[in-house]
Amino acid sequence: MIWKNNNIPENIVAEKADAWKTSKILTRLLLNKNLVEKKDVERFINPCLEQLRNPFDFERMEEAVEKIIKLREKKQRIYIYGDYDVDGITAASFLVLVMREIGIDTRYYIPSRMEENYGLDKKTIDFINERDGKMVITVDTGANSIEDIRYAQSLGIEVIVTDHHKSTKEKSDEEYILINPKLSENYKFKYLSGAGVALKLAQGIYRKLKISEEKLYKYLDIVMIGTVADVVPMIDENRVIISKGLQVLKETKVKGLVYLIRYLKFQNKNINTTDVSYFISPLINSLGRIGVSKIGADFFIEEDDFKIYNIIEEMKKTNKIRRKLEKKIYDEAIEILEKEENAKDMPYIFLTSKNWHPGVIGVVSSRLSIKFGVPVILVAIKNGVGKASCRSNNGVNIFNIFKKMEGKLVRFGGHDLAAGFIAETGKLKEIEGEFAKEIEKLKTTREEKVLEVDLELSIDEINEEILEDIKLLSPYGLENQQPLFMDRGVYIKNIEKFGVEDRHFNGIIEKNKKEYPFIAFNLSNEIEHKNMKEKFDIVYYPEKVNIKGKDRYSIKIKGIK
Repeated sequence: MIWKNNNIPENIVAEKADAWKTSKILTRLLLNKNLVEKKDVERFINPCLEQLRNPFDFERMEEAVEKIIKLREKKQRIYIYGDYDVDGITAASFLVLVMREIGIDTRYYIPSRMEENYGLDKKTIDFINERDGKMVITVDTGANSIEDIRYAQSLGIEVIVTDHHKSTKEKSDEEYILINPKLSENYKFKYLSGAGVALKLAQGIYRKLKISEEKLYKYLDIVMIGTVADVVPMIDENRVIISKGLQVLKETKVKGLVYLIRYLKFQNKNINTTDVSYFISPLINSLGRIGVSKIGADFFIEEDDFKIYNIIEEMKKTNKIRRKLEKKIYDEAIEILEKEENAKDMPYIFLTSKNWHPGVIGVVSSRLSIKFGVPVILVAIKNGVGKASCRSNNGVNIFNIFKKMEGKLVRFGGHDLAAGFIAETGKLKEIEGEFAKEIEKLKTTREEKVLEVDLELSIDEINEEILEDIKLLSPYGLENQQPLFMDRGVYIKNIEKFGVEDRHFNGIIEKNKKEYPFIAFNLSNEIEHKNMKEKFDIVYYPEKVNIKGKDRYSIKIKGIK
């Protein structure tokens, strides 16, 4: 692991600190994020709803909104069709709530990951047609379901596709309404989540009807959860959605979230994106991955206390199963790779099994890709069909690779670095061969992880002012990482390892007679065979935690030598 210091000349820091009226530490952190103009700094540290872009910048938003309003006037039924991950579930739930709020007859359909294909299919369209659905609005899916959309249209069902995945189409066309920032020429922000695109459609409807958008924003916490879960860049509109969504979550109007926060004992906690990523999202995601996906949407929409209680119990149960399945698949994959003589030099990983659950191989693919630093494809096989989850890094665009072999796949979709496909098992060897050729062309090298250090700061200098400065940079995530500090010559003691294979450890960190609790994830191997009486250098992030009712400074170690 490489530690890289971001060195900005002191005179520039001093000049900007004076102009911006900010502390030198905050100024340096802002400059490290390539913020150099005062107006950009103010916009960054004060995200507000007014910063959300105009939904009618989408080419066919006006047309989509008019069609929805026409069905509202005719009192005809609209179905929201969502993907089965957290982004799709939250996008669907949000649209159902805000459309019902203004009197639109709205129902929803979330497919089963195990029993149905990704995206719209004819069976679902028949189901909707039989129940008098006059329109289908897809959320977080549908961009590549062209034949199924044509089938719906042949039955007289109108289709509006809202999606944010890459499409086999290069741009939108006239065949059906497609609202997708990645295909829009006019909409300048390309990185909305599926829930974020659903928000834009809702904004368009409310704005056209001249209804206060405050009614929308009371459910912004739902959109925030989907946006955090989908790991989109934490910039521009996403920064506003997440920042304001976290505020809404404090006094949520969603009864399911009230109960879930109580279960997690977060009532008195200042919930942040880490809490959403590691505690809230996995519980919802478990339903989509191995449970009944529709229950995930029921969780946000349901008002009955008893039903909500049962949904949370189901979440807890499926989440435990998910963890066990992930560990089992990960262990099996590692066992296979350990038998390969050149596993450490493989330019990619492609593994298949009839024993793997398709709902959890995506998480395992991600872990393996991080561990080995190469693209990973895991395929779960059942009844002659392989469902693959793929994760990439190092600039290898797997979506474009799959696009080149489209004829060999039943379906595919996703993003540049995270995608999936369905294929007949008889074609998997051919698919791997094509994939290997494409990887060879790119001649990828393994990534060595780099920790970007913002500045050196002794842990004994941490104070309230520094923590308040750091807080202004949140929420954190992709393209807006937590600021990292470096300190030298610290002692660590009272170490306890925990987690799968004891990968994590915690304890007490000391310098200049000041002590703080610390935690270090996935770093146990860095202290193996080390003399614990030695001094260590660390890269870290300081935060405030509540321990037994008392606020204390705590250190999150990100690198140790």
